Amino acid sequence: MASKATTGRGILNADFGYPGWKVVAAGFLIFFFAFGGPTASMPLVYNEVIHEFGWSRTTATLIYTWKGITGAVVAIFLIGPLVDRFGLKPVFITVVTLQAIGFAAFLAVHSVWTYYLTGFLIGLGQGAVLLCIKLMVSRWFIRNVGLAGAMALVGSSIGGIVFPWYIVAVMPELGWRMTFALIGIGIFAVAVPLILLANQNPTEEELLPEISGEKGVRQTPEAAAAVRSAELDVTYGQLIRQPMFWCIILSVMIIAGVDQGLFQNSQLYFTREAGLSPKLAVSALSITFLIGMLSKFVAGWFFDTYSVRGVMLWYLLIAVMVLLAFPVSNYATALVFSFALGVAHGGLVCEGPVLAKHVYGPKHMNRVLPVITGFFSLGSATGPAVLAAIYDSTGSYTIGFGLFVALALVAALMLSRVQPVYRNRLEAATGGA
Repeated sequence: MASKATTGRGILNADFGYPGWKVVAAGFLIFFFAFGGPTASMPLVYNEVIHEFGWSRTTATLIYTWKGITGAVVAIFLIGPLVDRFGLKPVFITVVTLQAIGFAAFLAVHSVWTYYLTGFLIGLGQGAVLLCIKLMVSRWFIRNVGLAGAMALVGSSIGGIVFPWYIVAVMPELGWRMTFALIGIGIFAVAVPLILLANQNPTEEELLPEISGEKGVRQTPEAAAAVRSAELDVTYGQLIRQPMFWCIILSVMIIAGVDQGLFQNSQLYFTREAGLSPKLAVSALSITFLIGMLSKFVAGWFFDTYSVRGVMLWYLLIAVMVLLAFPVSNYATALVFSFALGVAHGGLVCEGPVLAKHVYGPKHMNRVLPVITGFFSLGSATGPAVLAAIYDSTGSYTIGFGLFVALALVAALMLSRVQPVYRNRLEAATGGA
């Protein structure tokens, strides 16, 4: 839990003259074009391929699974070592380019294997794009790491609001293949220049004002020594053998599966079970992202204030969100569920940097955050396919929804065993600053 000195910190206490906020602005735009918009667009292709090819829901949604598994493997095993060896910027540019190529590959989709190959190519980039943005932003923040991540992630929410309407507007004229291929152009044209311009390696002196919360603070040997003393004196090998580490990554994986399982199946659920028209279903999807945008600010402040305990409480909120899926039968109940999904989803994508930095500190960020993000991607990949498979075998979402409520509660219980070790050490070393 946060000490008394840190309780209440958040947007009202943030110094927006701090140069790290320029990096947040760049992250916002990259999230819009390279993550939020493309992610929100994926559910809109499922109905198209089911109609054209006659595939089952499981077959149609498995592209998200292939994308997620690929992203998870890249994040867990490759990004950390590659960033350590080559630096964040060249790795970032590479994965963004791969993602753009993946969306262009929709032009060649004419069978199941080419459909899944497209998901594989997108996965090579998209999961790593999310991770690289988080690394870029979180390098500049400790005291406001949750808020900064949330503000950058708002670009994802706005992308989720705008892109589905773009898809609905142009797909009847261009077809689903060309519509999705054009997403890659925006990714490459906007994200790459921003990555090249952003300062991704702050110095210790640049970080000190954010750590202390005071404007114009000059670096002193005493202040630098106090900050360094908070770092955990363990190797990465020792760290990953701790039960607490596995509680973090498994709880993140489980909750991501629940969240994305509901999200990726929402359009099928709304149109085929609740009987909504495609436009009404898309409007409900936009509500999810609009509420998610506002929810990110609340979640960022909440996580900065209450740390790991705040994330655990948010996981309990996910369980409540799933319960609200049961009564969906018309537009009004779909809006209630979409509102709850937006609130719950808004906090999830900004908890990774908080968990990584509050528990293990900056020293281990390049290795810990990729693993957390990779397991988040792994959960995101499996959740939609699991829920779709349960529907295909039972003809109903009821059993799947019940399972997801239980899984959300398990994730919260696992996170209750985690303590913000680095954050507590930093507060002790700096007198609660």
